[in-house]
Amino acid sequence: MPVFEVFATPGHDGKTVAFRFQRMGAAAVRAKPAMEAIAAVMFRAYGMTFESQGRRGGGSWKRDSVEWLERKMRNNLDPRIGHATLALRRSMSVPGAAHQSLEIGNTFVHLSTDLPYAAVEQRERPFLRLLPGDKLAMRNIVRDYLLGTFRAARA
Repeated sequence: MPVFEVFATPGHDGKTVAFRFQRMGAAAVRAKPAMEAIAAVMFRAYGMTFESQGRRGGGSWKRDSVEWLERKMRNNLDPRIGHATLALRRSMSVPGAAHQSLEIGNTFVHLSTDLPYAAVEQRERPFLRLLPGDKLAMRNIVRDYLLGTFRAARA
């Protein structure tokens, strides 16, 4: 239900509406539940980028060199591009994985990895990509969280 319809319904006097906006404002600076849901969107998006070897959203990651691919095969590593040990993929797509730094606050999500080769991989084969649909899902999470707070507030 759009916000403007809330005002048009019987029984919503100015005092109730003001209280609801006050509660929604408080929720906006304490939105940790929404940020946790956004972290889940990020994990899923980054995991899908690795799974598709960069094809998610168009394009593809640069192929491994013949030397690197041969080394992977000799050492029983995962032959897919960007998957040798799976450490980078897991650190960016599995909650609580090794090498992961995840901080979820009231108004932010910070997800990173301490793997020394991550920056080079990101430059050569971008894995931290959010598509428009991911960003829309995140906006909808915040919108739904705030509207839910607005609707649930009672004066």
